Amino acid sequence: MTSATNNVYGAVHSMLTLAKAQREAGHEVQFVPFEGKPFIEDLNRLGWKNRPFRVRAKLDPFACLRMARYFRQEKIDVVHAHLSTSSINGCFAAKLARIPSVATVHGMSGKLSFVFADHLIGVSEGVRQHLIQQGVRADRITAVYNGVDLPKDLPSKEEARATFDVPLDATVFGTVARLTPQKGIETSIRAFDLIQKSIPNSVYLLVGDGDSANEYQALTESLGLGDRVRFLGYHSNVFEPLSAMDMFLFPSLKEAMGISVAEALAVGLPVVSTNVGGLPEVITSEVGALVPPNDAEAMAREAIRIATGDREAYSRNARQRAKATFSVESMYRNTNDVYRRLLRLQ
Repeated sequence: MTSATNNVYGAVHSMLTLAKAQREAGHEVQFVPFEGKPFIEDLNRLGWKNRPFRVRAKLDPFACLRMARYFRQEKIDVVHAHLSTSSINGCFAAKLARIPSVATVHGMSGKLSFVFADHLIGVSEGVRQHLIQQGVRADRITAVYNGVDLPKDLPSKEEARATFDVPLDATVFGTVARLTPQKGIETSIRAFDLIQKSIPNSVYLLVGDGDSANEYQALTESLGLGDRVRFLGYHSNVFEPLSAMDMFLFPSLKEAMGISVAEALAVGLPVVSTNVGGLPEVITSEVGALVPPNDAEAMAREAIRIATGDREAYSRNARQRAKATFSVESMYRNTNDVYRRLLRLQ
């Protein structure tokens, strides 16, 4: 598996989940990260075999030659690339080594980033249709939802709230996302400002970091929300803060699938999300609500409706939907089906 990412957010989190499932099924998995990326530290910490390569350009022919030599030396059967730069270099190297390659498309990307891959995996049907509209043959791309690896030892709500110093009797809303404009965090903060006027004993947990963190903290202060909004920073185990929440708000402006939404469903959280990208495939009326992007009033209205209604029914439905649709087993099985088809075509 190749990746050129700088952080362990959705794409890399899903890649590690898939790799773990493959290893548990008896397959050998190696990573080919690009030099200078913090991701390498995570691979070493987690005990994954990896061989970093220096890649100096969007397409670096010298790096590709070195990677191709390594693939042949290690007798790699399939190269699976994630994100655009690793897909260009990793899949081109696979062609040089005459090895089949797969690229997972984690966003609404242009098809040219994946031109060297033998087959594409879109993380939602929305991504698949987006690429078909750009001219990718329908038989060359498969939709495979990311799976949620739910820990067996989830903290109780009492334990999680004690960890984050949140009152047990509070109604807790939350978001897990990068703190960047694309994720629409300003909308969810403004929505919470409206929510807390109707539900006074409420708290909003923001989990994640990003370039706009200071801007959002300033907005929180200007609205007079004080410590009602908690900025928790990046958490490697998102299930700890998720376990402290009652409802998940997801205000993203552009989203292929939203692995953090699937994780929220897996712990039984109703979700109020924007109606963009692949999110309508994730959120149904039984587990939450969809609202227009940049509409704080609509998000607040739906959140209040669910929070003051039959929240337990939404919670049960959320768990059932996550188990049925976003299981690691399904992701592993469907991805391996793609590998087998490619190997038969050799």
